Amino acid sequence: MKRFFAAAFFSLLSATMTINVFAQDEPGNGQILVDGSIVSTLQQAFDKVSLGGVIKIGPGTYKMAGTLKGKHRVAIYGSLGTIFDGVAAGGKATFVLASDDITMEDITCRNVSVKDQNGACVRFEGTNLTLRRVHFENSENGLLANAKSGNILIEDSVFDGNGAGGRAHGMYINGGQITVRRCKIINTKNEGHGIKSRAKQTIIEDSIIASLDGNDSRLIDISNGGVAVIRRNLLVEGAKTVNWQLLSFGVEGARYDTNMMKVEDNVIIGDREGGSELLLVGDGMPTPVVRRNVVVGRIKYDWPTDNFFYANRKETGLPPAPELPDWDPGKDN
Repeated sequence: MKRFFAAAFFSLLSATMTINVFAQDEPGNGQILVDGSIVSTLQQAFDKVSLGGVIKIGPGTYKMAGTLKGKHRVAIYGSLGTIFDGVAAGGKATFVLASDDITMEDITCRNVSVKDQNGACVRFEGTNLTLRRVHFENSENGLLANAKSGNILIEDSVFDGNGAGGRAHGMYINGGQITVRRCKIINTKNEGHGIKSRAKQTIIEDSIIASLDGNDSRLIDISNGGVAVIRRNLLVEGAKTVNWQLLSFGVEGARYDTNMMKVEDNVIIGDREGGSELLLVGDGMPTPVVRRNVVVGRIKYDWPTDNFFYANRKETGLPPAPELPDWDPGKDN
């Protein structure tokens, strides 16, 4: 009997030691780790991860894509130098996320294009998404989210050089509620909007949204009204922008019972040679609240008196276009 228990004990100890030897806490270069085990592809990671599981992706450039379906509460963590380059799953996106309550952090995704020009780095087909420190560049859409996307939170992220054909954008949100905080949305191209939102509530704060050299359309397009708050941002319409309006509200028809827009405490710069118009408001939409903004350049609007005006960048000591001012999102500049 003693020999039996001893054998059982050493067998258990051996199994535990094997787990400790082969399980990993952090992935190495070019490795994808799912619940402690290494897999070869992103799709394998999505297939293997459990509900509430964690996928960790090490540094490296990955030529792969995948679809996460029906696996809820999953966290996807990259690291410095985790890059996904130029691959889309199912003609949709690098990360097709058809699951709820998903978190993604520290991922770079670039060069995504598909046949219909509506590809994305992330295509979100679930409910509730958090993105932190993501960098989406040179793709059709950075983020494309469905009409039932719940709460979307995007923090400390960069969307650079995205857009295609006037129908793909830096980010395109088709419903739910979205908060964008301490982000940069810059160089949007090919007549895309920096942010196009059909959400019931859109909050954009402490961020930089700038055309720079991009031939974008509007910086922010709030297509169907709802509640929109745009505050403490740096908004720069560039010389090459195609649309002379920086913002819009409800121009594609009202979708919601409550409609309200606030544009307050922003720095707003117009570099377009022919001048700009701040805001196009759709029929039946209430007059937006526009206050305490610093306005640089020729930007037309029926401005209330509690805004502040400068003729051009030189008058304020700002660097020449298209250079961004030294402005730190989320801080008192």
